[in-house]
Amino acid sequence: MHNLTFAILIYLYINIRITAAFAPAKNSPTSRIVQRKTTQLPLFRDLISDDDEDLRAKISAIVKQEGLEKFLETDNRLCVIKLYAPFCKACRAFGVKFRKLALERGDRINAAGEIVHTGIARFGEIEYSSNIKLCKHLSVKKFPTVLIYRGGSVKERIGEIDCRNVSIENLISEMDQLMETIEQ
Repeated sequence: MHNLTFAILIYLYINIRITAAFAPAKNSPTSRIVQRKTTQLPLFRDLISDDDEDLRAKISAIVKQEGLEKFLETDNRLCVIKLYAPFCKACRAFGVKFRKLALERGDRINAAGEIVHTGIARFGEIEYSSNIKLCKHLSVKKFPTVLIYRGGSVKERIGEIDCRNVSIENLISEMDQLMETIEQ
């Protein structure tokens, strides 16, 4: 279903771009034909499904210190941030598990990028090669690493997990423990 929706969106995007590129002048007799064809196309929003099977996890890409601060200030939920290097095999393997965790516990978005379901935590990721200064500032020595922050105005770092040899279940239990301490 997801692939079909994506294919339809691409088809419509190309069709609209071609129609706009070859559209006649506004007052010409053929302009009414073009206008009729473009208005008969279904609206983009009508093609987007909010079914659970079509949703994906919202994982924000964080760039620079300002991006991290903005991410943390968004709301008061727990913020789980993965730091990874693209050349690291362990990071790629952990990335699949991290996306699954983000889908289960985080925000879910549809194809238009709209948040359909709000989770108990927000998820982000920092890529090492484009954020070397930020990674050094955060004192990260190994990859993949997950940092857990209390969001909002507090912006308190409350956890750090080196995920090279840690299972995703340990990360989930750590998140649950931190959620309990935050709620108290």
